[in-house]
Amino acid sequence: MKKILFLIGKPIGLEALQILKKRKNISIDVFTSDKKLVKKNKIKFIKSKEKFINYLRSSDENYDFLILVYWPWLVPKELFKKFDNSINFHPSFLPIGRGWYPHVHAIVKNLKIGVTLHKILPGIDNGDIWCQEQFKYKEFTSASDLYKLSQLKILKLFKKNIFKIISGKLKTRKQSGISKIFKKQDVNKYDKLYLNKTYKLKDLINLLNARKFEDKSFNYFNFKNQKYILDLKVKKV
Repeated sequence: MKKILFLIGKPIGLEALQILKKRKNISIDVFTSDKKLVKKNKIKFIKSKEKFINYLRSSDENYDFLILVYWPWLVPKELFKKFDNSINFHPSFLPIGRGWYPHVHAIVKNLKIGVTLHKILPGIDNGDIWCQEQFKYKEFTSASDLYKLSQLKILKLFKKNIFKIISGKLKTRKQSGISKIFKKQDVNKYDKLYLNKTYKLKDLINLLNARKFEDKSFNYFNFKNQKYILDLKVKKV
């Protein structure tokens, strides 16, 4: 019987959980950081990083696997001893796009995009890779559409490989190549536009698409002490 601590930060985690539940020889303890996911699914809610860490420290449980699905908080190094192994969902083609919002930077900087399942090590998304997949996306794709596409791709990757990982049939490999690490606030530098600056049209479109999520645009410019939001719609005809 494999024992798993399963931590969900986004609704995609519920779909991944259903994949795991198809095997009877697995025991799963499930927690979420998103209160909206609790009522319908009867899983436990942890509302802060401090409570999460305190729970791990006080628990006598040890697990074969720790699985993080878009989990917002890092696991302290001293608590790694509670897990024999680990899997983290990351929506980039590691080592490119470590950290926050890799889909945004991929659009602006024309970086490789992909999804990765990797082990957890101290540091930012630097663990050995279980499996990964690079994929292409359409021109003028928005950040929200690329975010959703990445979730579909990583869920498919998880479904294809999770039982190979748990059974020991799939081994990890070291990350290789030039890494790019993004902090949470790095996307903010794309928000402000300048009326007197020259932009290539394609670069400007990509910049606006990268900083639009659902119906909200984060791009703005200032004119005569007023702030204006700039929203763009690109439609194929």
